[in-house]
Amino acid sequence: MKAFRRGLRLVSYGVLFLTVWFLWPRELDGLTILRDGRSAVPDYSMTNAHYVSVKAGRLEAETRAKEAAFNLTTRRMDAKNVVAFLYNANDQRTIVTADHATFLMDDRVLHLNDNVNSLSPDGFLLKGPEATYSMNKRLMTAAQPIEGETFEKEVQVWGDRAEAPLDENKIYLYGNARALYQEDKHGATRVRGDSAVVDRAQEKVTFVKNAKVEQEKVVGTGENADLYYSKTLKGVRYMSMSNDVRIEQEGGRYTKSQMAEFFAPTDTIVLTGFPAVYDGDDAVTGDKITVFRTTGVVEVMATNAAGAQQRSGKKGSGGKPALTKEDEELIP
Repeated sequence: MKAFRRGLRLVSYGVLFLTVWFLWPRELDGLTILRDGRSAVPDYSMTNAHYVSVKAGRLEAETRAKEAAFNLTTRRMDAKNVVAFLYNANDQRTIVTADHATFLMDDRVLHLNDNVNSLSPDGFLLKGPEATYSMNKRLMTAAQPIEGETFEKEVQVWGDRAEAPLDENKIYLYGNARALYQEDKHGATRVRGDSAVVDRAQEKVTFVKNAKVEQEKVVGTGENADLYYSKTLKGVRYMSMSNDVRIEQEGGRYTKSQMAEFFAPTDTIVLTGFPAVYDGDDAVTGDKITVFRTTGVVEVMATNAAGAQQRSGKKGSGGKPALTKEDEELIP
């Protein structure tokens, strides 16, 4: 009889063990030890979780996750395969996706990690390894390198870190800000600056400090640069550089000015602000100088030239600026 009871007890223990083994909740596998030594597990584990945040009667954020775990004590939600809809003051939404996310409800902060993509209402896409969204400030920040592109990929941008206030329709790039676009006649054009501001409403990228433009047979440097793109034209319509601008061309010729404007339709560079063109021993100065890139011709207004000058091509005094009506329309 004792042997029978012992065997029955062993069978019961075995059944209990197998029951716990197969029915053990997955969320308990990730328990953590708190500072007081107690074990903590999520209070809720959910699939296809849906969270909505409303403030003063207005929808400010909405998140959906394939899997989520919510801890009541810490008021923290950890989620996987997340889609977040973030609304600005005009009720326009930015769509953010990430592999993982943590929402700290008391701080009203959403941390997104791994394959983070942020799509603005105008179609501008930002990508990076992580991002943080503050619901109180309606501010998205990225502490690690990011890349972005316009809807039709007319312009691509990069930066070491970034900030994007949802209500401003702007993206601030900090640390080695860069841009790339394709120009019909001169191919890939690269622009960089220590920082940059992407103004999505104005369709403009402003590079600040130590700006540099690299294009076929041309390298320009200056303090600042402005790049105007167009979703309608599906390309860059106008570019300018300002403050201590120097442009070096293939063959040794270079220019100096305070402003340089690049016009794609006429393939010209217009220099103003004490402009000068240097070619070997020759120097040409004036109030306004237009460089025709295709022919190498230089047209000068109110010229004051020194040297032989013939190498600089055509020169004029008091002539009309070499801008077409199309060029004039492109100037912001």
